[in-house]
Amino acid sequence: MSQPAWLQSQLDDRARTSDALGAAADQMNVCRGIAAELSAKGLDHTSDPFWRAAAAESHRLAAEAEALGIDVHDIGEEAARRR
Repeated sequence: MSQPAWLQSQLDDRARTSDALGAAADQMNVCRGIAAELSAKGLDHTSDPFWRAAAAESHRLAAEAEALGIDVHDIGEEAARRR
């Protein structure tokens, strides 16, 4: 038996929200990792093109998550949990 449309819609929304939170948190950790690696070498991460590209993607994913009602602080907490 299939789910009623209203229930399936709520399940789909939760899955989208969970996916968006996970993607944004993972990308935040990618940025953190790149910055830590460069810092360990005594380099400034803010001028590194790979870090800049990762940060741009992180901001894009965070904006998508925020459009679904996820606060940037929640993304940071999830990123910390995943480390």
